[in-house]
Order: sequence, then C-alpha cells, then structure tokens
Amino acid sequence: MNASVVFGSATVATALREHPFATGFDFADVKPIHKAFPGVVNDLRYDVAELALVTFLQAYDAGRPLCLLPVTVLGRFQHHTLVTLDGAGVSTVDDLAGRRVGVRSWSQTTGVWVRGILADDHRLDPARVKWMVYESGHVAGAADPDFVTRAPAGATLPQDFLTGQIDAAIMGNELPGDERVRTIIPDPARAAAGWYGRVGAVPLNHMAVVTDAFAAANGDLVAEICRVIAGAAPAMPRVSSSPDLYPAGFDAVAASLDLAGRYAYEQGITSRPVTADEVQSKLEGLTGHDFGRVKSA
Repeated sequence: MNASVVFGSATVATALREHPFATGFDFADVKPIHKAFPGVVNDLRYDVAELALVTFLQAYDAGRPLCLLPVTVLGRFQHHTLVTLDGAGVSTVDDLAGRRVGVRSWSQTTGVWVRGILADDHRLDPARVKWMVYESGHVAGAADPDFVTRAPAGATLPQDFLTGQIDAAIMGNELPGDERVRTIIPDPARAAAGWYGRVGAVPLNHMAVVTDAFAAANGDLVAEICRVIAGAAPAMPRVSSSPDLYPAGFDAVAASLDLAGRYAYEQGITSRPVTADEVQSKLEGLTGHDFGRVKSA
C-alpha cells in the first residue's frame, strides 16, 4: 500500500514506520509540523497526517474531504499559556479588555481553547480584546474577525512580547525563557484541574486525519493505524484522578470535540458547531468500522 504520511510526533512516526503495513509509506519530514498543515488541508498532499484539531474543524466546515481519526497526538491543558510580563499592567484576566494580546494565528488551536476558557469562566468577550496575529490560518480562504489585526511583516510573536509591543500573549512551545514572564490565570495547574472537573474535556491540540479517499479504500488499514497511534501515546498516569491527556476512541474524545466545535463557531472560525457525532458517522460510514473505542496495538 502506497501512502504519503506526515507526523511531527517522533513517537507516532516511529511506531508507524516500524509496523509491517508501512511498506510503501512515504514519510515526509516537516519541522515544525504546523508548516505541513496547509498542504494537508488545501492540497490533500498527505493520505495520513497529524493535524491541529481546530484546523481540521475549519477544513471540515469548508468542505475539505478529510476524516478525523479519534486518536490524540498532542493533548495538554492550556491555562498556563496565557502570559504577560512584569510591568505590562496586566494583573488579572479583567485587565485584558482593551489591551493588545498576541497569538500566532486566530485559528491556532491553543488560542481557541484559551479564548473559550476566558469567555466561559471569566466572561471575557474576545471582541473586547485587541488581538494581534502573526500568521494566516492554514485553511485557504478563511478570514479572521474584524477585530483581529495582522502584525507588520517581519514581526514575531516572541519578540513583540518581550519588547512590550503587545501586553500579553498566548504561547505554548514558543514561550521565551525570561524571568519576567508570568501567567495571568492564577495557579494555572489548579485552575486547569477545576476546569476539567466541570467540563469533563481534555484540551486536545493535535490529532490524526486521513483523506476521504484513503478511508474509503482502506477501512481495515485505517483501523489499524488508529490502534498504532493510540499505542504510541504516553502511558496514562497511575493517579486515578489524573485525566488521560491522550484519549483514543470517539467515546473518549467526544466531549473535547464538541467543546472545541462550539468554541470554534463562537470565535468565527467555523460557520456552525461541528460535532463529534457527525465526524464519527462520516469516518465509520467510509471505513465500515466502529471507532467508538480504540484499543492500542
């Protein structure tokens, strides 16, 4: 079976490469992985790929022929990613109204989760913030809301953050190591635990997708790919109260998908809330497999 594959997760890529079904798979090496996402959703360049969840939701809403696989490649809580610098004049979430806040792109999954949390838990309407973005979204033709401003050419989010061009930012892996940085949501780990207790959802960042054509022609293979990816995830914590940040199967990811679908719609990224039920129905209809539960290979 020939297939074009791209994953930024080294553990997932290795697990797929080592499986017997990978004979004939052509693995692309794209770093950072989000640089591959436009090719995934606009050109259908890859048959099997890692993809940011909100990018999938936006692409699905726009009619791109892609299926979401219910396996998590990257999951993490997001409360710690909303940051400011000492002296920027931002002490609480309430101080963000009317202030300049940077995020890599409007449809970046981390940003969508954080803005949804701010709206639900802190009653902060995103339209009250002066958002600055540094990249376009991955889905061609998608537009940002009117209250979002594109940074000047050559500007970068970390540099603008450190030099005070913006008052706060949403940053994950790109967060600079600077002693002046502090989180805006107090005790973000405790806040994240409380949020999870209320909503019962894990903030999923990256999952896996296949093209509709690949799913329709390779139902058994798609099911096995899901099992391999699920098996490549980090082991669940032994503490029973700790959530699994790498859930697999639609039964386990449905709450997260539905919440992300609502957030994406409320933030003007999709034209409607995409639901877990419709995404599951499409995949199962094309493959002839039940993906409610996925057991690790």
